[in-house]
Amino acid sequence: MGLRKGGKTEKRLKKLLWHWQRPAWAENQGIWLPCCQPGISEGIARQIFFGEYESKEIDIVAQKINEHDIVVEVGAGLGFLSAYCAKRIGSQRVHSFEANPALMPLIKATYDRNAVSPAINNVLLGRGQGECAFYVEADFWASSATPRSVDSILIKVAQRDLNEEFAQLAPTFLIVDIEGGEGEFFAYAELSGVKKICLETHPDVLGNDGISQIFSHLFSLGFCLDFSCIRKNVFFFQRA
Repeated sequence: MGLRKGGKTEKRLKKLLWHWQRPAWAENQGIWLPCCQPGISEGIARQIFFGEYESKEIDIVAQKINEHDIVVEVGAGLGFLSAYCAKRIGSQRVHSFEANPALMPLIKATYDRNAVSPAINNVLLGRGQGECAFYVEADFWASSATPRSVDSILIKVAQRDLNEEFAQLAPTFLIVDIEGGEGEFFAYAELSGVKKICLETHPDVLGNDGISQIFSHLFSLGFCLDFSCIRKNVFFFQRA
């Protein structure tokens, strides 16, 4: 009898392995991710190893993506979701944006390891072109255009106009995780061609009022909230 994937025995074995020898790579949903490498904190490495890294988002994306989608991921992290999408629908239909320059080698390593090549852009998407402030945190996932801790490091990053990029790429499926920047993002975004949105919200940054304003705006544009795809602070919207 084979080892049941995700079963109790596998979890026990993984716990033993974690304490004994931590691998350089770990598989999540068929995608290999860098684990225990420079730039990846202990906490994130553990999430990757045990299959918890962006597990809520991948659960939604795996259900909702189809071969006709053009995906734009804003806030790529390690490139997990864009690599997954590229495996499903082809690299030419996936475009990824990440403001943190320190993540570029890790994203490219993820793409190379999984034999995919989505377009990766090391810029922040916002209102207008130019340069903007970006705050790098010890845990890369917390880095954003808003300081999240007293230890954040201010850097300057290139900014491209959000709507000019959307006009060129014509996305149908947005994946957005920008650590509290989602309020300003959706207030400005032209979403006429977008049919699906997977959004991680950050009420600790925007508060309940800020998140409610995003929801209200999306509802006014004809999006519906899929109640079967609510995963804590991650939500899926689709045009009716």
